[in-house]
Amino acid sequence: MNCHVCGAPNHPNAIFCSQCATNLSGAPPGIPWQAVPIATRTSGMAIAGFVLSFFCGLLGLIFSCIGYSECRKSNGAVTGEGLALAGIIISIASLLIGIAYWASVGSHRGHF
Repeated sequence: MNCHVCGAPNHPNAIFCSQCATNLSGAPPGIPWQAVPIATRTSGMAIAGFVLSFFCGLLGLIFSCIGYSECRKSNGAVTGEGLALAGIIISIASLLIGIAYWASVGSHRGHF
């Protein structure tokens, strides 16, 4: 069987041309291969971590880190990386504010 693009001779059962790699399987020339779209979902851990970051910084940080890791490892199948990152930032900020508050209350408590 000869290739319809470059004219190179190929084996009768060949799927691709040995010279130009054209598809010889009977698909009309010029139609590109299309990937099947992957259904995506938003990470529940990322959502929970973002919400918890406003109420409990430590739990928000834990859930957000798990959600961020889940998004990064999924190769695009799981979304919510931005939510998880926001949850991490807000959780760290709330923990630092809480530590600063308790440090200032403790230092003023001894001076009354």
